[in-house]
Amino acid sequence: MRTIFANEVAFNVEDGQQSNYPYGSILVMQTWNCLRDTSGACVLDLNGRFQKDPAATPTLFVMRKERGFGLAYGPNQTGEWEYVAYRRDGTHQTTPQNSFSCAVCHLEAQKNHDFTYRTALRTHKGSGAVPDMVMTSYRFLPNILTVKSGTVVTIVNEDAPAHTVTDDWAEGWSTGRMRYGNSVSIRFTTPGKFNFHCSIHPTMRGKIVVVE
Repeated sequence: MRTIFANEVAFNVEDGQQSNYPYGSILVMQTWNCLRDTSGACVLDLNGRFQKDPAATPTLFVMRKERGFGLAYGPNQTGEWEYVAYRRDGTHQTTPQNSFSCAVCHLEAQKNHDFTYRTALRTHKGSGAVPDMVMTSYRFLPNILTVKSGTVVTIVNEDAPAHTVTDDWAEGWSTGRMRYGNSVSIRFTTPGKFNFHCSIHPTMRGKIVVVE
């Protein structure tokens, strides 16, 4: 389970500014093993999110942006960010001298996101819930999902363009425009079929089958 924290400078970055975080930005990712059941599967909370295992030991991964940072990473330089990882007792899990491995990972986040991950979860109102269905390449995947009554289903837009989840029934509801990283969670309590589409791209169609 990952929880992202930001100092005030980074937190105040608004939608449209994610490609250039200001100097002084600090992002901290706290990682925990998830709470698991007897079969080893992660146990989700009522909102469909992972839960922390209270017996686990977290790790803190820190990235900071300052003028001139990152030069030591050479071809793996990610703008002007540098990285370090700490254990709970304050000792290093990854020392500054060995943090090139963090840079290699963040290089894949690309410059247009200023080499940061998950920014869209905040700016585009993602819940962080585990997706049961995703929007990608102008499709709902899987396009048919069968769940038990009472299940919360989370749909996440992982596509570049905006999409919607819109009831096929003319008087039904719609999410409105969901941008990249945005998510919607729906609890289904009544057995039946929910047929839906994207009102922006009508060829995108999906179905959720709810059983007892």
